[in-house]
Amino acid sequence: MLKRLSGLVTLALMLCMAGAWAAPTAAAANPDVVMFDVEGNAQVPAEKILGAISNTRIGAPFDPQKAEADGKAILALGYFSDVHIRTEGLLDGIKVIFQVVENPVLKEVRLLGLTKVRPEELQPFFTQKPGEVFNAAIFRDDLARALRDCREKKGLFIEPRTSRVGISADGIVQVELVEFKYGKIIIRGLEKTKEIVVRRELTIREGEIIDYNALKEDYMTLMRLRLFDNVDPHLEKSATPDAYDVIFDFKEAQTGSFSFGVSFGENDGEVGGVLGYSEANLMGLGQNIAIDLDYSESENNASFTFTEPWIDDKNTSFSLSMWNSDSYFSSTLKTWYPADSTPYYIHLVETGLSLSLGRPVGKDLRGQVKLSVQRDSIPDIYTDSSEDEKAPISGSDIEFWDNSVGLSLIKNKLRYQDRNFVDGGYQWSTDYTVAGQYFGGDFDYQKGTLEGKWFHSFSPDLVWGNRLQAVVLTGDYPDFSALYLGGMNRLRGFNDRRYSSEMTQSLIGDRYLMANTELRYRLPSNKSLEFVLFYDAGQIRNLDGGSSNAWDYGIGLRYNLPMLGVIRLDQAWNSQHDTKLVFSMGEMF
Repeated sequence: MLKRLSGLVTLALMLCMAGAWAAPTAAAANPDVVMFDVEGNAQVPAEKILGAISNTRIGAPFDPQKAEADGKAILALGYFSDVHIRTEGLLDGIKVIFQVVENPVLKEVRLLGLTKVRPEELQPFFTQKPGEVFNAAIFRDDLARALRDCREKKGLFIEPRTSRVGISADGIVQVELVEFKYGKIIIRGLEKTKEIVVRRELTIREGEIIDYNALKEDYMTLMRLRLFDNVDPHLEKSATPDAYDVIFDFKEAQTGSFSFGVSFGENDGEVGGVLGYSEANLMGLGQNIAIDLDYSESENNASFTFTEPWIDDKNTSFSLSMWNSDSYFSSTLKTWYPADSTPYYIHLVETGLSLSLGRPVGKDLRGQVKLSVQRDSIPDIYTDSSEDEKAPISGSDIEFWDNSVGLSLIKNKLRYQDRNFVDGGYQWSTDYTVAGQYFGGDFDYQKGTLEGKWFHSFSPDLVWGNRLQAVVLTGDYPDFSALYLGGMNRLRGFNDRRYSSEMTQSLIGDRYLMANTELRYRLPSNKSLEFVLFYDAGQIRNLDGGSSNAWDYGIGLRYNLPMLGVIRLDQAWNSQHDTKLVFSMGEMF
């Protein structure tokens, strides 16, 4: 058992005082030190012990306080359980003797109280071998490294029950460890959001052993809800023994927004855009509602979406969407007239409804099934010989159903600095949609999509973002449902209208591979303002079996406005030396 040094130093001081009492002069009361000696060491070399003495010096007057400091330094070597200091007269001075009590030889280290980690996993951290003199200082350092590794890799908060380390006479070192638990989970700062919205996302529970990795994952899950600009989780000592309270401090984000967007082609003068309203935290329950209106010179769309993220305690989500689209655009009609590949100017009306159910299917992995029912009609078809004169074709009314079932998987590990700024992580998703007569539709086709996004942070305000997307469309589908590589959310330097030029027509096909990359810099002095450099590229397989490549590059500006969200303004130059200005809402990916 470790002994306290203070009593020993007192003994040394008494010996010195006794010597001084017997001496008749003041000089004899503080005799010079003429020699050091070490007693009691059996295996630890005397040179190692003497090397720890730095305060008391040969030839200098003896100072009990300096001797006490040297005794503590010897004890700090870790090999001894006690150090006695005494003096003996020698020649015209004194000899200072440091008598040490060596620790026993190490036989075994026993770690008690562990449940989340096996003691055997920590044994490699202890550098002392059986048969060596036990060193308490080395053992403390080794134990600290072992517990630090548990915290960093396993997220466990483990500490010794007491700071004192001892060894039994037969060489057994026994340490009782405490795995700290969660005390209370305290949520602060919520004004609009109901507390249940936060608690249902947490995987940690009061009374469980602290897992800091799980706590960090819960933090990221809360940020991915995009309901908060900041979440600050921290631990404070709890009134409950061996526990820490977890305190979450929230800063809520502005979740309701109006949205609008405008695109303008500098060469063709085509103007388009969107108008809408969305609320991502309806009544503070985390529900999402969105109403969108898309408009252009040749198209009018309306849609409504409602999402309930939790309809049961299994995190099952439900989503309802309804839409109506009334548009005029150019397309071939080979689906109905196989021998005719002439582009026509058609009037298409689409009315549909979809129902979706989603649920976690693994760690950080979510699955979703979606049923879509859509009624389409083409009441008018016009010849497209010129922009100014379009002659209607009589008896051209076409009606059909386009119903489908889709399955999707998504793994979201994005890291958010606030609601609107992604500063790291990744997300991948896959979607497979089957449309056919089995679901009451008039067309049999399949569409598969695979998408990955990943972000790298060079600094808190400089982020490199990337998206890679592959889409395949097979089977019997309407001509106007063919894939198109251009548009403000794909290759933004090309017109949204696929038949606006020969170049845009070459971007129509049945499968494509597309990549987008952006370097985003947000001003440290104004978090609402962001500058972007971007490059988009893609390849599409055309319907005639050939392929086309295209790319664009440019600069962009993002500005976050309250009640509007992030405004996106991009100026793009494409591979055909055309320019396009895109004005929209939110990041492209």
